[in-house]
Amino acid sequence: MPLYELVCITKHHTSLTPLQTLIRSSAALIADHGGVVRHLDHWGTRNLPQRMKVGKRRGGGGGGGGGLEDGSSSTGDYFTLRFDCNPPTLSALNSRLRLDPSVLRFTTLKVGSTLDQVATSPAARGENKTIRFRRDPPDALAPLEMDLDQAREVMSRSSGSSQPLPPQQQQQQRRRAWDEL
Repeated sequence: MPLYELVCITKHHTSLTPLQTLIRSSAALIADHGGVVRHLDHWGTRNLPQRMKVGKRRGGGGGGGGGLEDGSSSTGDYFTLRFDCNPPTLSALNSRLRLDPSVLRFTTLKVGSTLDQVATSPAARGENKTIRFRRDPPDALAPLEMDLDQAREVMSRSSGSSQPLPPQQQQQQRRRAWDEL
């Protein structure tokens, strides 16, 4: 499955509940369709470079803490999400974000579709061919590092001779891992 990175700007609300709900529903959509969320990074609340308005189709009223009288926002919450998923799942995620009234802007970038492409992506170039996988938020736990050969070995073992779990157990395992975050 290809590795993607989602960059999203949402309307700023005084509570983080709408943002948490959006992130959890996006991650659950990815996990339910067999994808894996690799990393979540919340950049915090920032002033927008220009006032932004949610499209008419999505129902862009003022409603948030950063909203102005004309329904536009001057502040937004930024986050990035790195994940592996198949193209139909990506299409479903994009549709969900396009229709969400709290999303101001988003873009999804394909980082790579093979381990070699991911390891030589711009984000990994300065790291001496080290791939970093985060298990928890950045301040809670240091990243797990492995070199490219170790990553290939782990991936070949995981896709090799062992019996795959039934889909229901796979889904339960993904949900447990997500709840631990």
